[in-house]
Amino acid sequence: MKYNLINIKFLRIVLLSYLLLCIQQAFAQDSSISTATAKITLSFLGKDSARQVTATLTKPDMNGNDTAVKGVDVHFYIYRNFGLLPIEGDNLTTDDNGEVIVDFPNDIPGDKSGNVTVIAKVEDNDELGNLEAKKVVRWGVPVNSEQNVQTRALWASANNAPWPLVITVTSIVGIVWGIIFYIIFQLVAIKRAGKYAS
Repeated sequence: MKYNLINIKFLRIVLLSYLLLCIQQAFAQDSSISTATAKITLSFLGKDSARQVTATLTKPDMNGNDTAVKGVDVHFYIYRNFGLLPIEGDNLTTDDNGEVIVDFPNDIPGDKSGNVTVIAKVEDNDELGNLEAKKVVRWGVPVNSEQNVQTRALWASANNAPWPLVITVTSIVGIVWGIIFYIIFQLVAIKRAGKYAS
């Protein structure tokens, strides 16, 4: 009897696993879209303080010549340490020439030389799939990342945390532990009072 229950449970697990795999296959997205033919080309135009990034989206036609792809949404990003910082413009859809132009901000911090990585992406397009182009340009504000290590800031280590934050956290922890000790003291006092009352 015991072995029959184990076999029934095992059979249920196997059937449930098979059912989940079937559901996963039924709802899986088609990732076999061919994107090897389309490409994004980044170019930069900087005059004085006005800087613009241009992404050109092309794909080859029947003769092998590159033709512009129009009406596709292109998103611009700047690579940062913890993710991608979006750059947005007024019109982020390719025009008749397959181009999208966006203004580059003047206050983006870069590395020691002022280099930043600009990324243009086509995301989840039905016809083209996912495309990406990256290029490094020296348009950032040069920042020495080591100069801020010893200053008190939120992103600094625990030894360099801002004093108001240290005081607040220490106070909260002290108050919580004080309440815990007070409750323990009261429980001990109630237990002692119960011994003397009887």
